[in-house]
Amino acid sequence: MAAEAAQIVLNAPVSKTMIPLNVTHKAIVTNSIHAKLLDPTSEQEARSGAPSSQLRHTLSTLISFFAEAYKATFGFVDGPPIHDALTIAYVSQPELFTGRRYRVDVELNGAHTTGETVADVWEYLKVDDTWGRTGKNCEVATDLDVCVVSRFSVFAS
Repeated sequence: MAAEAAQIVLNAPVSKTMIPLNVTHKAIVTNSIHAKLLDPTSEQEARSGAPSSQLRHTLSTLISFFAEAYKATFGFVDGPPIHDALTIAYVSQPELFTGRRYRVDVELNGAHTTGETVADVWEYLKVDDTWGRTGKNCEVATDLDVCVVSRFSVFAS
């Protein structure tokens, strides 16, 4: 049912933006970014010492877990990608992202791809300029300014 629910959202006649994995995988929490999360006043790259708040401790614990999981499962050696925080980055600073409107649908019947989103980047489908069921229903992020994201204010004191 999750795939069907996602398709209903995509068909809703309102503007929406999708930030796909190929873009979120560019925003990596490196050791230096992780250290700034723990203590934004620190210039050290090593993740040592106590975090400056309970929230920073919790975030650091999650990042450490995902760093190990992404390294073991996907081979990410520089750190884990930070998927969900990019939605906040998009809302507060959309200029960090490059994107384009496409028709996006959710695969509902595939034996191996059910739930996968598919953007019609080749414009095979005849669609209009609306945001709903018959149109280019989604802005899709295609790139992100990683240099600016690494200094993003989530790590500020």
